[in-house]
Amino acid sequence: MVVFYLQKWGACVGIGYVDSVVVYNRYINGLMETETYFGTRFDNVRIEFTQEENQTRAGKENVSTCLLKIKNDKTLPKPFKDPKKWEKLTTEEMLEYFTLNTGGDFFVIVKREGLNLDIEPPTGLIESSTSELYNGNFFEYMKKNYGYVYSLNSFAQLDLIPHFQVGGL
Repeated sequence: MVVFYLQKWGACVGIGYVDSVVVYNRYINGLMETETYFGTRFDNVRIEFTQEENQTRAGKENVSTCLLKIKNDKTLPKPFKDPKKWEKLTTEEMLEYFTLNTGGDFFVIVKREGLNLDIEPPTGLIESSTSELYNGNFFEYMKKNYGYVYSLNSFAQLDLIPHFQVGGL
């Protein structure tokens, strides 16, 4: 009976996983002090806009305004790596993994039916510091040109129903 309930609950979790985002992992090269971003697209994620609910509950202004849920299963575009371990990788290795870190990472909603949104922002390796297009600030460029850009302010990896839960401001 319990097994059936968990299986049934697990099947219900997939409802609403129809949106897409690009997560940008930020890396600062300490030696050259260059800023690089690594963009990874995630399809079939769930976006929940939560600002009013969280402000009412927490009574704070600086609370997540967007909640991103990413299934942690075999459909991930690449494996997850802990932020501390990810920072120690080479550039080529960083391209093979993604991480979720509150120290400069952000995400962009790129596909959502309710917003009539279907865009293709850059993915892969983005040199923020050396590109004239980004003028040394890729995050600000994305906010100005794409909208629906959220800095990552909280992160949890949940196991009962395996998924990543990411709060964005």
